[in-house]
Amino acid sequence: MHDLLTEERKRFQVDRLILFSDAVFAIAITLLIIEIHPPSLEGLPATDSAFGEKMAEMIPEFIGFFMSFALIGLYWSKHHAVFGYITDYSPKLIFLNLVLLAAIVLMPFSTQVYSAYVSEKYVHLLGPFLIYSLNIILCGLANFWIWVYITKPGNPVCKQVFPKRFVRNAKLRALVLPFTFFISFMACWIFDAVWGRYLLMLIPFYFRLIKDDPKEKKEVRAGKAGK
Repeated sequence: MHDLLTEERKRFQVDRLILFSDAVFAIAITLLIIEIHPPSLEGLPATDSAFGEKMAEMIPEFIGFFMSFALIGLYWSKHHAVFGYITDYSPKLIFLNLVLLAAIVLMPFSTQVYSAYVSEKYVHLLGPFLIYSLNIILCGLANFWIWVYITKPGNPVCKQVFPKRFVRNAKLRALVLPFTFFISFMACWIFDAVWGRYLLMLIPFYFRLIKDDPKEKKEVRAGKAGK
């Protein structure tokens, strides 16, 4: 009976951690659109043409919104996946999770900075892209260290035994975004501030290069279901 109550308490504490994290992700992803304000026609003729021009000026903001929405959604899905294996909590897990959440909370700000300076007039500036890239790199590294922690044998928060290839691939996927944004920024800095950003289009390609063994995935799912 005592062991059962202990397990229930552990599950309750892990659920609290997940629910708190979900709330932070939800708030961050909502703030992305709150920061985008309707166009103003003050001082301009009240015509559809003027309205269309002002909306066109907001295209960079919407590009930043959809990009960051997708990235936050991706990190939420990865967070959901990794916490599906966790059966207990520890101070280190809480710390690593808070680092990830801090990076997620910064996303609305870094997105606004990047969007405000992505137009043709300012696209040569590297500072805004650096701030946005550092934010994504921090998210990715935090996600990577969570995977390192829970897949390390003997850790106190996860009883799952992971195949080596599964662990390697999980870590590689966590590093795809930090690696790509780092390479993209370096290309912008060394070669061209515009063309270097097109390297971000390689992100889906990098993910496709990382292939899991179907048998190992089945084993991991079976172990997860048996927790």
